[in-house]
Amino acid sequence: MGNYDVIIVGAGPAGISTVLHLQQIAPELASRTLVLEKARFPRNKLCGGGVTPDAERILNRLGLDVTEVPHVDLDWAHFLFEGKGVSFRFAENYAFRVIHREELDAWLVRKARERDLTILEETPVERIVPDGDRVDVVTPGGTYRARVVVGADGAHSVVRRAIPDHRRPPYACAMVLWASPRESSSHLPDVGYFDFFPISRGVPGYVWDFPILIGGERMRSWGIANFAIGPRESRRRMLSLLAEEMARHGYRLEDYRVYGESVPVFRPDGPFSAPHILLTGDAVGVEGVFGEGIGPALGQGAIAAKAIVRAFETGDFSFREYRAEVLRSKVGISVRRRTSLAPFLYSLRRPSLQRFLWWRCGRIAEWVVKTFLFGWTTWGEDRRAL
Repeated sequence: MGNYDVIIVGAGPAGISTVLHLQQIAPELASRTLVLEKARFPRNKLCGGGVTPDAERILNRLGLDVTEVPHVDLDWAHFLFEGKGVSFRFAENYAFRVIHREELDAWLVRKARERDLTILEETPVERIVPDGDRVDVVTPGGTYRARVVVGADGAHSVVRRAIPDHRRPPYACAMVLWASPRESSSHLPDVGYFDFFPISRGVPGYVWDFPILIGGERMRSWGIANFAIGPRESRRRMLSLLAEEMARHGYRLEDYRVYGESVPVFRPDGPFSAPHILLTGDAVGVEGVFGEGIGPALGQGAIAAKAIVRAFETGDFSFREYRAEVLRSKVGISVRRRTSLAPFLYSLRRPSLQRFLWWRCGRIAEWVVKTFLFGWTTWGEDRRAL
């Protein structure tokens, strides 16, 4: 079907970030890059839709203004246990933006095409076959070849399967639905709520509720995250806890269609690369405290682009240093810190410990989250490093 220098599998935030950063630092290479996407935009994508200031700064550096996309700015984010806790913002005047992923991803693809980048939709990749100094990318319509293949194809990455990994990664699970606002709810219309009460009930995660625009209509994004998904019973417990919290605000879970998705959790010792192959975004894994995907995916796209450019400059396509480059980058440090914190946070199953954390030490928790876990795009003075 064709030979390319680079093929990126997946046109979500990770894939589009990679190709846009390639164009920024090596435009000739970007012109010989192909992005393959199995769906057609706008596509369905399970995601709460939170876009943090870190994600927005990465897009700004690419010359993109995400406020072009319909969005809701959250006045505050409430981090709670049993309805009580601490409120804070990640930006000066708002907590973060909420954007429906269908619209965000379609906008990113449109912006990439406006810059003459090549994206083929409705082209699912069936398998990846390394072949000497090339990689075959097999699709139903034929086989493409490239010197480098980037796996930006999300939680169920086909590219990831081509990299030997003898350890099964831990998985997180999220269940999401969209509902019309209820006057009976005590939740404020432009505030996000993240309640960690499921931890004390056997589910290491949280329930969220915040506003979102879908097709121009104001809705509420409700969901529950579980960072140690296990047997079917665990999923039933998730639905039970989500139903319980929604009922407190005038909703009946059975009135809505619930969407569920599992995704690998980031592991510093997990698969990152193989000769001629890189992974980025959810294909590497989501961080294990909040499950944020968009910001890390955008940041990792920049790291992948730099590694690709260096490979073509040096002729070394082993990518043996790629893992270390990701882990020591600012986005990598942020994700590693969250992953390291997760076992501690989710081991505090006694309600008294969670109450102490969020009720008594809320401001300390806020400082840790804002200083050490988020805001990585502003760490230090060298803004060239991500």
